[in-house]
Amino acid sequence: MKAALFVTASVLFLGACDKSPKVDLKNASGNQVAAAIKQSGMMSRETMIEPGLWESKVTVAEMNIPGMPPEMANKMKASMAEHQREASRHCVTEAEVRKPKEDFFGADKSCRYEHFTMGGGKIDIAMVCKGEGSTRNTIMKGTYTPTTYSMDMSSTGSGGEGQDMSMKMHVDSKRVGECSAKEG
Repeated sequence: MKAALFVTASVLFLGACDKSPKVDLKNASGNQVAAAIKQSGMMSRETMIEPGLWESKVTVAEMNIPGMPPEMANKMKASMAEHQREASRHCVTEAEVRKPKEDFFGADKSCRYEHFTMGGGKIDIAMVCKGEGSTRNTIMKGTYTPTTYSMDMSSTGSGGEGQDMSMKMHVDSKRVGECSAKEG
């Protein structure tokens, strides 16, 4: 019993001492999120991804596009299933880690973050984008380390022509080595 209390107290103490950068915003614009991330110091090599060759695998769990002709829907699903077996690779340079693109979190001015929570190896985002009579809700939740990330994403849309669709996917990515001259 004493050992269990000691372990629990130690974990709580360490958790309370966690001074790693964190961002926790509600009802924020992309520019507000970008500014908070920059101010937090979160975009450092120690807390974000390491440069190098990264391999990603995307698994689409569900895709619904009402009104799409069945032949086209079947063709799209077959193509996605074929590509899910493949992993893609991309090079992340030292410069990209040091200074990510300014518009990374604030690119689409029609979007607002219902909540944006990131820190301690976890990310939880809910975003709503509105424009031209349509609304898109996107939820992203996952974990990250400097050499891996895993994320579940879901997106639903309504309104506008062809906008009533939904999709759920999962992304796993890991650093697999250094970039070659061909990839860098």
